[in-house]
Amino acid sequence: MAVRCRACQAESPSWSDFCLRCGRTFSIEERTAGERAGETCEDCGAEVTAGSRHCLDCGAVRGGGMATPDAYRVSLVAKLLALIPGIFNFFGLGHLYLGKYRKAFAFLLLSIGLRLANDMWVAPGDIANADIVWLGASLMVFIYQLWDIYRITDRELLKR
Repeated sequence: MAVRCRACQAESPSWSDFCLRCGRTFSIEERTAGERAGETCEDCGAEVTAGSRHCLDCGAVRGGGMATPDAYRVSLVAKLLALIPGIFNFFGLGHLYLGKYRKAFAFLLLSIGLRLANDMWVAPGDIANADIVWLGASLMVFIYQLWDIYRITDRELLKR
């Protein structure tokens, strides 16, 4: 039995007085109205706790994520959008495709900052070894954004 919080949409046990995620206090009406029968396992039919990823009786992984072919397609497109433009120091498109707007915005700002740094310091040759520093910074951002895309797609889409 679970109660869904109106503020953060997290599920908490019906006996809880407050939301386990955000701490909002539940009213008695919310707790009694939120009680519902537990969900059942698709494989064995046993009752499972709402929100759990595995059945306690048979150990089957429960659904709820994206279908596998769709998840692989979305994962591949996001990785390509991170890889190909990233080679040209244009970061954040993979995050934008996945709906991770804050990270996408941060990576796009890094792209602009690196481009401005390249135009201001590397091209005129004012600072010694500025091209190596710029290349190293670009490479670090490129590797980090690729790693983050792989982490996001493997954990959230493919549920590994």
